[in-house]
Amino acid sequence: MRKRLLVLLFGVAVQTSSAAGPTFPGGPGQYAVGQRVVQLYDRSRAYPNRIDLVTGMPAQGERARPLQALLWYPAEKQGAAIHYEDYLRSAATEEQFKRTDAEVGKAVATYLQDNYPNLDAQQSKAALAQTMLARRDAPPLAGKFPIVIYAPGSSATAYDNADLCEYLASQGYLVIASASTGMHTRSMNIDLDSAESEARDISFLLGYAATLPQADDSHVAAMGYSFGGLANVLAAARDDRITALVSLDGSVRYFPAIVQQAAYATPERLALPMLYLGGKPYTAELMNRIKQVPTYSLMNQMKFSELYNVTMYTMEHAAFQSESLRLGPEPRFGEYSRDEATLAHGWMGRYVLAFLNAYLRNDAAALAFMNNKPTANSVPAHLLAVDVHHAEGEPPTLTTMASQFARHGHKDLTGIYRDMHQRDASFKPDERGLIAWGEKFLDVNRYPEAIEIYRLTTSLYPDSGRAMFYLAMTYERHHDNTLAIEAYQRVLGFWPDMAEAKQSIAKLKTAEKDGQIK
Repeated sequence: MRKRLLVLLFGVAVQTSSAAGPTFPGGPGQYAVGQRVVQLYDRSRAYPNRIDLVTGMPAQGERARPLQALLWYPAEKQGAAIHYEDYLRSAATEEQFKRTDAEVGKAVATYLQDNYPNLDAQQSKAALAQTMLARRDAPPLAGKFPIVIYAPGSSATAYDNADLCEYLASQGYLVIASASTGMHTRSMNIDLDSAESEARDISFLLGYAATLPQADDSHVAAMGYSFGGLANVLAAARDDRITALVSLDGSVRYFPAIVQQAAYATPERLALPMLYLGGKPYTAELMNRIKQVPTYSLMNQMKFSELYNVTMYTMEHAAFQSESLRLGPEPRFGEYSRDEATLAHGWMGRYVLAFLNAYLRNDAAALAFMNNKPTANSVPAHLLAVDVHHAEGEPPTLTTMASQFARHGHKDLTGIYRDMHQRDASFKPDERGLIAWGEKFLDVNRYPEAIEIYRLTTSLYPDSGRAMFYLAMTYERHHDNTLAIEAYQRVLGFWPDMAEAKQSIAKLKTAEKDGQIK
């Protein structure tokens, strides 16, 4: 297990005292919680470098990307309860699946010494002995449950927010996490490549989750802490199986330059509900001193999203991670005490639950909670503030246009596009995307709908021989022979030697002579 550079994030540890984990308002949910470890490989990606960085020789053994997943799920109340030490021991096999018990024990001791050097033996023993909510390998309950994929902070372990993951499982969610790992090494860089690598891990775990009998893969949230709260946004921009986002003081706020490099992370692709829980905001003067004056904010651009921006006034960055609450030194919580940070962490979890219930379960009471003033939710005074931005209509995309086309009985696609274009003058669907959409209707012999699509395509792309050919072909299949001949003749204006167009014209003209005109 590698040494994490926590001092760079949280300052030098000068005093440490272990504590029990956070509690959440209302307590755990109705379900007992099972927990298990699953060791997987993503064989679409290489993990160790081709040349071993230590020996300088070609790498030996398994080179696929290891993804050890921790699962929390609604379960039968059976099996032995997990202790916090079990989570630390699981981290010892995140990269090396086959470590012995002795190797795992040594790795845990090294991890504690490297990251919590002022945690004395008695404190360490007490912290690791604490009983958790989950039970090891408990039998899963029958039924389907929404999925939450959790992405830890940069280089962090899969269990770094185990308390929150257990809490959500007790409320009826299937929660899956893997460690935050670099592209080719256990430690992660802070760059776009690393963020995209973690985003691919999120999608891989979602694909695995979909194979589980308990998984309701039509309702999926990606939740991330710190750098994981940037990776989850990139994952959602490329994977529309993700239907909601949760960010725990996520780096989507703190690394705008990386977000801008991901040109595909557009407001149109991120038209999904998002909950952002951030710590006490910096002053403008401090942001200037640390050279972190943002010139770009993706969240400010997300006008097609239901965006809940929650400011937790008594939480430093470390307080969003339950491992820090359990093991970290007091200075990690800034001017606030561990008790104050722990209280706020509990309310953080309560807002996460309400958000997930509102948008993955369509729970009206939970949606009302999200839109209430904090005092109406019995939040302690001055603990947090909520800023809500409601979506400004549907995004101008081909998907939206397809949805509206269906709602209009697959009529007047040109009018639908005209209305969308008036709202956003930059909206112009890609030519090949439109052609591929039309092919979906051709495949099921729905020619009138395909004709609507290809008429629009040829009007938007009047210089496209390809679009005109598809329109001509569709007219022909629909037996609109006269229109087909006209369209094929226009195709020959682009490609005078196109044999297919000439043959179709000759065939259709013969049909005209034989009285087979439509």
